[in-house]
Amino acid sequence: MSAPGFLPLRRPRRAPSQRRSLVINALFVVLMLLVAVWAAWPIYQDSSYLVMAAGAIAAGILLAWLARARGWSWFSLLLATLGVYLLLGVPLAVPSALSSVSGALGGLLDLVAATVFSWKELVTISLPVGSYQTLLVPAFVLFLGGTTASLTLAWRGGRRYALAVPLIFAVQLFGLVFGPGAESAPMVLAGYTVPAPRESLIGLAALLLGFGFLAWRTHLARSEALNLAARTTGVRRTPGGLGGRVRRGALAFGVLALAVAVSLGGLSAVASTPAREVLRSSIDPAVELREYVSPLSQYRSFFSAERYDEELFTVTSVEGDPTSRVRLAVLSHYDGEVFRVVDPISGVSDQDTAFARVPHSRGSASGGRATAFAISGYQGVWMPGTDALSSIRFAGERAAELSDGFFYNAGTASGIQLNALESGDRYTIIAPSEADATDLAGLARPAAASRLIDESLIPASLADWVTAQEVSSDGAGLAELVSRLRERGYLSHALTTPTAQSWTADLGDYQFSPSLSGHSVARIDALFTALLEKQNNTTSTENSQLVAAVGDDEQFAVATALLAQHLGFESRVVLGFSLAAADAVTGAPGACVEGVCSGQNLAAWVEVAGVDGSWITVDATPQFQNPLSPIDDATRDPQYNTEVLPEGATERRAPEANPTSGEDQQEEEPATRTDLAWLFAALKIGGISLAALLVVSTPFLVILGAKFKRRRDRARAPDVSARFAGGWDEYVDAAVDRGFADQGSMTRVEIARHYQSAGGKMLAALADQAVFGEVPPVASDSDAFWALVTAERAGLAASGTRRDRWLAALSLRSFSRLADAGRSRSFQHHRFRHHSHGTVRLDVTTVRPNRRSSSRMGERPRTSGRKS
Repeated sequence: MSAPGFLPLRRPRRAPSQRRSLVINALFVVLMLLVAVWAAWPIYQDSSYLVMAAGAIAAGILLAWLARARGWSWFSLLLATLGVYLLLGVPLAVPSALSSVSGALGGLLDLVAATVFSWKELVTISLPVGSYQTLLVPAFVLFLGGTTASLTLAWRGGRRYALAVPLIFAVQLFGLVFGPGAESAPMVLAGYTVPAPRESLIGLAALLLGFGFLAWRTHLARSEALNLAARTTGVRRTPGGLGGRVRRGALAFGVLALAVAVSLGGLSAVASTPAREVLRSSIDPAVELREYVSPLSQYRSFFSAERYDEELFTVTSVEGDPTSRVRLAVLSHYDGEVFRVVDPISGVSDQDTAFARVPHSRGSASGGRATAFAISGYQGVWMPGTDALSSIRFAGERAAELSDGFFYNAGTASGIQLNALESGDRYTIIAPSEADATDLAGLARPAAASRLIDESLIPASLADWVTAQEVSSDGAGLAELVSRLRERGYLSHALTTPTAQSWTADLGDYQFSPSLSGHSVARIDALFTALLEKQNNTTSTENSQLVAAVGDDEQFAVATALLAQHLGFESRVVLGFSLAAADAVTGAPGACVEGVCSGQNLAAWVEVAGVDGSWITVDATPQFQNPLSPIDDATRDPQYNTEVLPEGATERRAPEANPTSGEDQQEEEPATRTDLAWLFAALKIGGISLAALLVVSTPFLVILGAKFKRRRDRARAPDVSARFAGGWDEYVDAAVDRGFADQGSMTRVEIARHYQSAGGKMLAALADQAVFGEVPPVASDSDAFWALVTAERAGLAASGTRRDRWLAALSLRSFSRLADAGRSRSFQHHRFRHHSHGTVRLDVTTVRPNRRSSSRMGERPRTSGRKS
């Protein structure tokens, strides 16, 4: 029932203007969030990202609406948001886990772990990432939480709505901070060059929407204040003059134009810098290669009797034109000892040569070719593959493990597998169609030499030999030098005579000549010294009469790369397998028969860069038809001054070697060193488990902490009477959490009689005496009272099972009870009364109990400790 002279206490119906303002609020927030979705598109570039963003924004709108309609507190809204996050996180942010029920359960654990760890993974992986593993989780967290929080702030009263704008700005920065470092290409518009047009449009759209939202909310607040004043005083509003509107419009336009000018000026200044700094610009890819030697140094091991006929892997063309070569490793830098992947000067910090994690898909593979690989005898970190990579799909029992261990270098178009390949591993690579091969002879000499190799590492004998050939310095000259080098060389894979069942058997009438392994500067210098001496000691110009250098692809590929570098061409050495027919003239390995590649098919070739940035393949295998002359054959060994390592020697890496160089990473350490790998693995598993447990248990810890704080605040209230009232509320809350019904407006004595607890009646009597008595209580009385409250709560807890006690401790029913009481206390009723002189007066009567106990029927609250 309502108080005399008051309207019933019911929620007023929402006016159409109020509904319109709610819709406009939501429209501004959604538009600003769509700008955030647009800003983060380069990170993902996949339809699953759009589905996730739409689902997260829709869920956030629903949560904000329910929070407003049901009057949820921020704590209740936080719990509801967490529940929606766990419910929708797997289907929206981890869609790959929906293949099975067990996968969905594992996806839930991945979701919890990704909430903490996926942010670092996102900045150490190549873009775009699509829906790879759990990398959608950061965007899902921001879109769901940002939509819920910003729309709740915009829909609630007061001035807190302004916080929604910086909150959404933070969500919009996600795409720019975690995105690529390269800016969009400048665009010429009406004679003005717009730097970074995409980033400029994102910033301009965010600025306009934020400014428009704040301006509209200011106008709305002003209109509501004027309308309230008009309803209160009866004075009608008159529309403002045209001059005032023009002044306000001009001022707003001026402020907006100034902000746009400053923004575009700042973008122009930023565009003048070499590259935009983002998180991934300062964080190196997390690559830790295992201990292994340079892949080119292992070349001859594949021609041993044990591995020559061993099946390594099978290549099958699934779709499109078959690939002609399989790349195993691409080596771009030379340090005088070995060819390596990473620049020995800049090291792993060089983003152009470092290996980084890549998603399964790196763009559209339309019109490309698909090649399947099945590993049999091959083992190692260097991963057989094609050139450019569009996407890769792993299969087999180790698919997930291989996916985690795959790293790729886009500059050299080669990949590594940190979880070393084993027999039974399978994967499919989708790559663009191969471009038409360019003739090396058609290359023009670059205007400026682009060297990956230090000029000091090129031996003087190479320069002297090039000068003696009297050829041009363009592509035609380089092609002629490579042809003479191959025809004046002689193929040999060993230092001692191999067994009958080896590579010599496949070369027919072959005369064996020994050759040393290695491709150091001394080894290459000896090769060109032999060629130069042979040419100077004979008058013949026939290549067949000038055969003097002995070796195989390991030496001749390095020699060819150094020749190209000497002429100013950028070059690199590639180790891999040829799928094309063998060259009948030279000793190039034959093609993999029916796609089955074995040790005998391994080759090393050179790639030379053209002016347009394309790479031209140059074979370097020497011939074996024309052997060395007897004189040369007899005097060949003393010409090699490289020391032969005794059997059992340990190879040691150079001091400047780095983790991604392909060098041996093993250090000399005492034999008594303790292996702590198990400890680090255990700590990692324990840390992830602890983080997952912490994320899952956080809501429950928050509930327990909130109840503890509420109990402490009640017991330590400044007013001693309030401590008694709070103690009674603590008793009622404990009963409600145990499942007892809230008795609403009953008196304390009636509630205690209804609950039928042992000390409830005593608590009710003491609380009434403290609140309504004539003499105020003292602090010592409140301490005794709270001791009784603690005993009553313990008695309620002891009456049930352990499960009942846990459910009561985590129950939120007492918070709902207090929220309902808070809404009833804040209700106001407005009543108009006419006076005899015709004026109108506004009486505002607030139904607000002094304390919860004073709202009981039949009670009179004490206003003072003494009688009036």
